[in-house]
Amino acid sequence: MIIGGNWKCNGTLKSAKDLVTNVLNKSTVDHSKLEVVVCPISLHLEYVKDILNKSIKVGCQDISAAGKGAFTGEISGDQLKDFGLDWVVIGHSERRALFGED
Repeated sequence: MIIGGNWKCNGTLKSAKDLVTNVLNKSTVDHSKLEVVVCPISLHLEYVKDILNKSIKVGCQDISAAGKGAFTGEISGDQLKDFGLDWVVIGHSERRALFGED
């Protein structure tokens, strides 16, 4: 089983630290039965990855359809893999409804 938490466009470094140290890192999850993935905002990916219990995975909230190029603000799959992320939220209803992504 997998449980994921998408932080959407919420949080500051302080709130991310509080959530990770006071909640996530103190959780008692049987990781042999449940994979936990959190998806903070892109600005906080490295910080959360560094302070989070390594049994909890970090994912990105979006991924570019383009592999590389002049796409300001986009993050490619190769970049996410290079950073050590294996999870990403794709096809979210907000991206479809508000940004016309299909």
